[in-house]
Amino acid sequence: MLRGCQKKIIVLKNTGSEMFEEAYFIIKPEFEDKSDFNIIEEATKIISSNQLVVKKPRVKKEIPLLLPFGIGALLGALLSILLYLTI
Repeated sequence: MLRGCQKKIIVLKNTGSEMFEEAYFIIKPEFEDKSDFNIIEEATKIISSNQLVVKKPRVKKEIPLLLPFGIGALLGALLSILLYLTI
C-alpha cells in the first residue's frame, strides 16, 4: 500500500477519436497549480496532434535448415577425401 502519494489526474472522456474512449493524463507536480482550463486545453492539444503509429514487427530472416546441413555434408565429404588421399 502506498502512503503519502498523491497525483493529480485528468480524465478526458469522449476524446473524439474513433479508437479511444478515454484518455488519462498524470500531471507533473510542478504544474499542478496551473488552472484546470489550461491543463485540459493542453491535454486536448496532445490528443489531437498525436497519431497512432503501428510499427510492424521485424521479421527475423531465418536460414533454411537445409543450407547448414548441406555445408556440413560438403565439408565432411572434402575432409574424407583429403584423409583418403593422405593415407
